[in-house]
Amino acid sequence: MGSASPTSEHLDITLALNATLQEAFRFGDTDDTSWSFTDQHFRMDIKASREVDTVLLTLTDANGRIVVDNATTRVLHLNVDDATLQAALVPGCYVYDLIMYDESVPPIRVQLLHGDVKAKLGVTED
Repeated sequence: MGSASPTSEHLDITLALNATLQEAFRFGDTDDTSWSFTDQHFRMDIKASREVDTVLLTLTDANGRIVVDNATTRVLHLNVDDATLQAALVPGCYVYDLIMYDESVPPIRVQLLHGDVKAKLGVTED
């Protein structure tokens, strides 16, 4: 059994630990209005591997690290400053998934993305 999810897209992310992470994503065809990000929330956890319980970094719309740019055309971006990245990660390879969920009880949770995060040292310092 593989680790990929049939409902999400596999996308690897490479980031520099000396720069703000500003990665943007658009989901689905812009002509498709059958779903939107209206009344949805987002969470991305970064871990050393899928087998460990410890989350190294959590990005959410509530903490401002995931920003919905357009709910109708389903565009969002990550907004993580370098100090936050450096406090949570060292150079290496990690795993993540991005979950969209609503406020129903229990919430409907949809995995949108999953993959590896490659954290690399940058060159330029303060």
